Amino acid sequence: MLATLIVAPGPSSRQGLSAQTKRATFLIGNVRIFDGERTRPGMNVVVEDGIIRVVESRTDKLGGLPVIDGLGATLLPGLIDAHTHPEGATALQDSLRFGVTTVLGMGITTTADERAVRGAAASRVDVADYRSAGIPATAPDAHGTFGVATTVASPGEAEAFVLARKSGAADYLKIILNGVRTATSRIPNMTEDTATALVRAAHAREMLVVAHVESLEDVRVALASGVDGLAHLWREDGPADEIVRRIVAQRVFVVPTVVIPDALVPGSGAALAADLRLQPFLTANVKQRLDRPPTGTVLPNINWRLAAIGRLHASGARLLTGTDADDGTRSASGVHMHRELELLVKSGLTPSEALAAATAKIADAFRLRDRGRIVPGQRADLLLVRGDPTVDITATRDILRVWRSGVEFDRQLGQR
Repeated sequence: MLATLIVAPGPSSRQGLSAQTKRATFLIGNVRIFDGERTRPGMNVVVEDGIIRVVESRTDKLGGLPVIDGLGATLLPGLIDAHTHPEGATALQDSLRFGVTTVLGMGITTTADERAVRGAAASRVDVADYRSAGIPATAPDAHGTFGVATTVASPGEAEAFVLARKSGAADYLKIILNGVRTATSRIPNMTEDTATALVRAAHAREMLVVAHVESLEDVRVALASGVDGLAHLWREDGPADEIVRRIVAQRVFVVPTVVIPDALVPGSGAALAADLRLQPFLTANVKQRLDRPPTGTVLPNINWRLAAIGRLHASGARLLTGTDADDGTRSASGVHMHRELELLVKSGLTPSEALAAATAKIADAFRLRDRGRIVPGQRADLLLVRGDPTVDITATRDILRVWRSGVEFDRQLGQR
């Protein structure tokens, strides 16, 4: 029987990390793996104490272990979402339910929320792991205050701001450039001098810098300041060949979050909610959000955005998956990762390239050296799906099992 555990499972996923001094040892046998870079059929993967210990085709030395039959299934590294705004542990649990084992926060609502989310990820295995920019930097009265003081008014304030983020355990820095809002609402935007000062101060402390961008001019400012990555695709249609060339030349990664404009296309969310592979695991709140028609701005399609991603990809840009989940009501934690993967493939990536953009490439870009690949020594953050997502990317939706740190997650846990 496909992917059936033939012995008793390990410790309950309801236990916290501190309670789990010994995780289960088991073998996932005869399984196709996508190891973060390539597909390898007929492999056997041994997990011990939350770590991948063995990945090989031979089984003669692997006897006596509890076995999960992986015939007909594909084992993936746990997916990583490179752009989220979780407001509590529920969002982290919703992410894990859909195979997202690590989320990267790109801005908090309150410091209390940040402490709660960090605490949950550090003490529990029934939620996704968490890294965060903490409080982002923005110009006074500009976008992104997130309920706390985040403003950097001049280059002279950059050093203190970055030092506060570093001492506050931020894993990287986020700066906000809001050129579209400046043009339409006349709110201030961060200057290039201030952005450059922030990047220099962050890099001096070995912190990556990710820039929220909206306009093509925002992208130019971000590139001139020396950022490492861009959050979002620019919101202006038209030729951007110079921008694309600079992004590639500077090795800047791009997290398009194309599910955000996609959610403004009528029927997009409802189609996701109707997928029978996802439907049984959608909470009532998430299903309601997906079924709700878009209000305000409504888009007929996202074709030019897909074309822009395609140009980036064809030029060799580093593309990473991100959903902007829990920022307002457009994107839901976990489930929208599977739509983002599908849209990247529609943009021109192969399914394997899209999977790499959700696993190994994010791990590399954000220096997460212990995850993102199925190789010995990595964390056993794993996702087992029916079928072959390297052929049909939507197979990631047909989830059989999810593990965080070698502990299997009960996907029915916490549903409401």
